[in-house]
Amino acid sequence: MVDTKIHASLRPGPRQRRSRRRRLLTTLTTFFALVAASVGGIFWARGAFWAPVSLEQRISGTFTVAGNAPNLPWPAQGQADIEVEGVGELGSSGPVNTPAPIASVTKTMTAYQVLLDHPLGPADDGPMITISQALFDASRSTDDDESGIELRVGEQLTLRQALEGMLLPSAGNMARLLAAWDAGSVQAFVGRMNVRARALGMDRTSYADPAGIDPNSKSTAADQIKLGEKVLDNQTLARIVDTTAARVPVAGTVVNTNHLLGVDGDVGIKTGSTSEAGGCLLFAVRTSANGVPVTLVGAVLGQPGEPWTILAHAESAAKTLIEAAEQSLVTATVVRAGEAVAVLSQRGHADVALNAGNDVTVVGWPSLAYKVLVSGEHKVSVDSTLLPGTVVGTAQLSTN
Repeated sequence: MVDTKIHASLRPGPRQRRSRRRRLLTTLTTFFALVAASVGGIFWARGAFWAPVSLEQRISGTFTVAGNAPNLPWPAQGQADIEVEGVGELGSSGPVNTPAPIASVTKTMTAYQVLLDHPLGPADDGPMITISQALFDASRSTDDDESGIELRVGEQLTLRQALEGMLLPSAGNMARLLAAWDAGSVQAFVGRMNVRARALGMDRTSYADPAGIDPNSKSTAADQIKLGEKVLDNQTLARIVDTTAARVPVAGTVVNTNHLLGVDGDVGIKTGSTSEAGGCLLFAVRTSANGVPVTLVGAVLGQPGEPWTILAHAESAAKTLIEAAEQSLVTATVVRAGEAVAVLSQRGHADVALNAGNDVTVVGWPSLAYKVLVSGEHKVSVDSTLLPGTVVGTAQLSTN
């Protein structure tokens, strides 16, 4: 037997080759990790990963319409107020913080509350009301001079007809009938009226009856404007106060006592006149400024004169005020399309300019100030400073 000596091979075996590859891969992995950590550290130091994005507004935070404040022809007596809906108060005169009798303007709240309790679509007639002896008795007035329409026990009329009979000819007996029908009694309904006034922010208003014949039904011009804007939001009520004439079953054709209706865009709302209240008018006007639709809502209270002239005096004062207010309205461009309004910044990155995607044009009057804000949602908004939180113009921003 021959002994054979086995010598180690100079080529590595499979196990050795795998071990070397593992060591090489470990070395390379460690190298690249160190390189990545070094590069990442540089970017981290520059804030490329962690630095927050900041938004810097580059346009002024306020905008004022050029020119002098308008000087409106306010009535010499009583109180008056006029507002541009969605923008704010254009002006006021007289003791605007002192509640005064408002006569039949009171019926505006009566109608508003009835329609809250019994919603009525713009084209609907609503439920049928049968005038019982109890309702007829509740409708009676102790004032022989109060306006009213003929009512009969057993008469049937729709809710819409009842509202038209109250608001157009200003029938006090229909106001009390509706109050008793709605709440079970006139006094219970008056309680609802006062609760509603508080809810609407009419803090200087108190109602003593649903018709306004009681001089203790008092308010201010500014408070009535708040109610007037709610009337315009209610399509059914807005349509009724803008009606010149309607037909009621027994009374026949009833005519609106507002002689300004339809003149220069006038769309209502309610007249009122008593010896204690003087001539009163809550009005609304649909107009425009340089083609932009505008709604004016105003009130004139306490206009003097003889019993047969005080309402005409209130209408005259309101007409003069409306015409001057319309002439005072202007449009102004706060931001133009393409204008750079803000910059997005982040450490480690180039700044990005944000531009307005469209013109932002507002309606107002000379000297009126607006607040301009660029938000994190990439919008520029223009807010009324007279009605805080009311956006009157916006533009979407882009990086183009």
